[in-house]
Amino acid sequence: MPRVSKQLAAENKKNIEKMSSHLLRDKGFGVSVTDLMHAVGLTHGGFYKHFQNKDELIDIACKNTFDQSTAKWKKIIQESDTEKMALDTIVERYLSEKNLENPSQSCPLSTLTIDVAREENDKPVKQSFDDGIQSLLKILTQLENADDQNQISEEAIVKLSLLSGALILARSVNHDLALNILDSVKQFLFNQNATINDRT
Repeated sequence: MPRVSKQLAAENKKNIEKMSSHLLRDKGFGVSVTDLMHAVGLTHGGFYKHFQNKDELIDIACKNTFDQSTAKWKKIIQESDTEKMALDTIVERYLSEKNLENPSQSCPLSTLTIDVAREENDKPVKQSFDDGIQSLLKILTQLENADDQNQISEEAIVKLSLLSGALILARSVNHDLALNILDSVKQFLFNQNATINDRT
């Protein structure tokens, strides 16, 4: 059989990583290598030409997903006139019905937290998940106008916990209650964000 060109091999690897990011958020870490490869139209055996094992791919997929979330939040900040506007927009989009119904495209915090919690501490994804959470917390801390920008604020921790927790809880109940949960937490956070104006 003809050898795959370096360019095609690189494209295949990129496609596997991209599809894995979606499938892992949608199905969890239990998704098989066979299913991952089938989703991109490749054979199971081809997987090991690109990755040492599934753990490596999970780690890469989580890093990529957090990078996407961080980039989205930074874009929101760039497009917002004030810190409060940026925070409100982050809350609005995070706790949206679209996010509720599309876990494969949403933040890894609301889709992969339980899977990561069950992983052994020596798995690389544990550190990558920690790094990803801290990157989001730092963004929230900066928007809070905290006195020490190098120290993650308590407010940031609470807000990120409410965002991810509300979405996880909403996905476990019927649609009407789910929307009620999202709206209640959203309004609570909007009220909390209003206090930012009092500190500026």
